[in-house]
Amino acid sequence: MALIALLMFGEGIFVASSRGAIFYSEQRISQGRPFVLRKFRIFKQAALRSALRQNGFIETKELENDSRNLTGVGRLLKKIYMDELPQFWNVLKGELSLVGPRPTNSLNAQRWLREGKYSKHLIKAGVTGYFQSHKGRKLQRDQDEMDMEYINFVRQNPGWKVVLFDMKILVISLYTILRAEGI
Repeated sequence: MALIALLMFGEGIFVASSRGAIFYSEQRISQGRPFVLRKFRIFKQAALRSALRQNGFIETKELENDSRNLTGVGRLLKKIYMDELPQFWNVLKGELSLVGPRPTNSLNAQRWLREGKYSKHLIKAGVTGYFQSHKGRKLQRDQDEMDMEYINFVRQNPGWKVVLFDMKILVISLYTILRAEGI
């Protein structure tokens, strides 16, 4: 983490548009409760300000789709998924687990509740999940459907089976990260 912070600071010295905070913080929902999720900031400050002005909130997935919004170090961190590394502090604080449905922002959580989708409210969110470990593969199911499949597995099986299944998801996620496929 110190090396990443040093790279980000160094880039900011030479590239004005990359200057800014080392971490990006955003309120997310885990098990129906808000918490502050931290990531390494991969976006240029101007992109963050623009998104906030336009929408009133920042939808990070939309920003990630346009590489012009990313800093140089941010592009690298996104490719190897190290921008997520600070979330392990959220795990240590008990706000996230290693495996579970990915946390979402408050607006998406409210919209999904209105649509009858409860996956972000039933169990603790995770750094990675069943859906994320299968990204890059052609899936016939959406994220909420796969999150509910995982939640039902957790509810219907003894702890040791859940631990084994979580370990499998972690191994698949690690493999995905090493291949830079996208978590």
